[in-house]
Amino acid sequence: MAKETWWVIAPESRFSFEQQANGDLVVTDTSAAEQHVLHGYEWMHVKHGDEGAHRIKVHGEGPPPFGQWVALDEG
Repeated sequence: MAKETWWVIAPESRFSFEQQANGDLVVTDTSAAEQHVLHGYEWMHVKHGDEGAHRIKVHGEGPPPFGQWVALDEG
């Protein structure tokens, strides 16, 4: 059985990741104004940093195919 990991958009990357009002999870390349909807990923909101800002993390065997992702170490 493969080990699945939680992934978040890499800090300082040109990508953003958000949940739209219709519920879609969208990865946006801000330098090209290109958007991709992620389908089939388990996801949840997570707080990060001292300021308590929110991010969205996704779960899978590997990172989603679009965007710049890093593994989220919860251990």
